[in-house]
Amino acid sequence: MTIDIPEILTRPLRETVAGLANEATREALYGALRARREDVEPVVNAFEARREQSPRTAKGPLNGLPVTVKDQIAAGGWPRTFGLERPSRRADRASATIVARLVELGAEVTGKTALPPNALDFQTFNRRRGRTNNPHDPRFTAGGSSGGGAAAVASGMSLLDIGADLAGSLRLPAAWCGVTSLTPTEDAWPADGMLPGGQRLQHFARIGPIARRVDDLAFLWDCLAGAEAGKETSGSYRIGLWTPDGPAPMEAAARAVWDGFSTRLAATGIAVETDPMRLLFKPESYRLFGEIMGYETGALIPAPIRWLLRRDRSPARRSPGFLAHVHAGYRRDGARHADNLARMAAARREAAARFDGLDALALPVTGLCAFRHLAPSSDRAGVRDYAQRFDTAAGPLFYFDALTRFTVPVTLLGWPVVTLPIGRDANGIPLGVQVVGKPGRERVLLDLCATIETRLPAYSGTER
Repeated sequence: MTIDIPEILTRPLRETVAGLANEATREALYGALRARREDVEPVVNAFEARREQSPRTAKGPLNGLPVTVKDQIAAGGWPRTFGLERPSRRADRASATIVARLVELGAEVTGKTALPPNALDFQTFNRRRGRTNNPHDPRFTAGGSSGGGAAAVASGMSLLDIGADLAGSLRLPAAWCGVTSLTPTEDAWPADGMLPGGQRLQHFARIGPIARRVDDLAFLWDCLAGAEAGKETSGSYRIGLWTPDGPAPMEAAARAVWDGFSTRLAATGIAVETDPMRLLFKPESYRLFGEIMGYETGALIPAPIRWLLRRDRSPARRSPGFLAHVHAGYRRDGARHADNLARMAAARREAAARFDGLDALALPVTGLCAFRHLAPSSDRAGVRDYAQRFDTAAGPLFYFDALTRFTVPVTLLGWPVVTLPIGRDANGIPLGVQVVGKPGRERVLLDLCATIETRLPAYSGTER
């Protein structure tokens, strides 16, 4: 599903948008998109809803560019399922600010992409619609929670998807589907429209795009930034490269891909400083993230349900580095939350000082290769647990701890992140790197990642 994509669907967005001003080109693109979805969607299963009607007129600067939106994010005139098994079919009256801005710029929403119930899993499936499959091999997961968007972009069914990330929900699917994603600096983009009733989380949850290449992300960033676009660029870069100084929480196959990337990166001419980055991986980082996340998401959950979730100790026992801390946050202790926020601010200042002089940090997105679809050991209305254990060099890790080992410390920073593919595992499934920039310096980060992408192509062949 990642080969034989019509060329018109793989062009750089800058080129595509320029051509869309022509009605015949616009009709040809939408026709190719419709045909591609009819051919591939029965296998990949990336969508909750689709429309492929070409707009009669184009308005700039995006000229009718077809985009898709994760079905957690409001798009006016489209129902929003949140991945639930019994969703409301009522259409949203208004769009999330980012979606509304894209439509104002001339984009056309052509689909809502799949997610797990309430975006609470790193696989994308529910009983109502089935599972979203990895377009490189349908036997494997596409990741989650933005799995539908990543699979749609990778398979040529979407040119650009608007997804969201909390603990890796953009980064994991992008890595395993072999596409790129941007998680902007916390609060750089409005984060409204992701929760029902106008609610929003104060920290961590961020809207961001998924695209085929870094230049597509940069094009979108520039369109939304307007007159401020492109003012902070640099011709030379210095990267801190995660290099473990002991057993790493990675499977052997994933470590082999990472080591190969590290060797090739050092040969590109980009200045590289190896660093185990122990500061990021302190137990306190996982505690702070989990308790803050639990406190803020707990406000959306009725107290009896929070109590029931905490009463079942088995998920927390299997996930001492993630779910145990989230459940502790469900206690909704205001004084402890205030102290946690102060400690997070101090941790961010410490990281800024520690990594001063570097343009970016490069870390694995995950220590795991994409796996075959897994069934949960328990599923309570979409709140899932898994008994699956993964063997890593640092010891066995259960599902949630294994998948968040590298994402949570980066989320805690609140810094911008670009994910891009770095190679494939023995099953032919991609893996990715998360390149973490400095707060508010997305344009420098995007230019750096475009340089890496150019000097260090992840693949050979037709996929990219």
